Amino acid sequence: MKQILEQYCLDDDAHGLLLLSMPTGFGKTHDVLNFIYENYQRFADQNRKIIFVTNLKKNLPYEELRERFRVDDKENSYDKHVLFIDSNSNTVMNNLSALESQIPDHFKTDVYLRLKSHINILKENKIFDKTVINALKNDIQQNLEPLFRRSIIEKLYQEFDSKKKRVDAIKNNPDYQWIGKLYPAVFAEEKTILFMSMDKFILKNTPLVEKSYYFYNRFISNSLIFIDEFDATKDIVLK
Repeated sequence: MKQILEQYCLDDDAHGLLLLSMPTGFGKTHDVLNFIYENYQRFADQNRKIIFVTNLKKNLPYEELRERFRVDDKENSYDKHVLFIDSNSNTVMNNLSALESQIPDHFKTDVYLRLKSHINILKENKIFDKTVINALKNDIQQNLEPLFRRSIIEKLYQEFDSKKKRVDAIKNNPDYQWIGKLYPAVFAEEKTILFMSMDKFILKNTPLVEKSYYFYNRFISNSLIFIDEFDATKDIVLK
């Protein structure tokens, strides 16, 4: 398996699609993660990306890859090169509460307060009516998070007149660093290894610092793309 991956993924003359059809339990994902870990620096040096796509987010092995870095005391390299890209609404639901103290007051509008309230109610997990839970999540996804994100985008564009300046502010300015933690997809262009679901791969990324784009348009050229659970991801594309 290692020889096959090196032949088809590292050879400069190898282009196109390689289909590895092997039984469940054969260790394909394990071998692919080993290959990624052993070769990520080569791709970083070439300014190329490795993209790992599968049908369900829960099947993305980014934590397994983290363990390889951790064992070799390279977690800083993991953080520098690797990014799991989730939906904007999910990253906000998962991270907003922990970042509240870092968010400047002028961002804490009525929309923010409603968003925070919805998230807190969901986190308390005291609601057992699925209809109510779904209504709260839908309001976050369709209304509150997009409105909050829009207010952040407007502020970034008012204060900084270029993508580079906006990214630099999110990296280095304490008033804006929380944005990168709340919306990590801001840094997708800088990362070497991207993990995402097929849904995300074929939908737009909204990185806040520039206009939305499709991953397959922006990053597919000269990239190495692993598609796990190929039949299942194919069904998603067809839908």
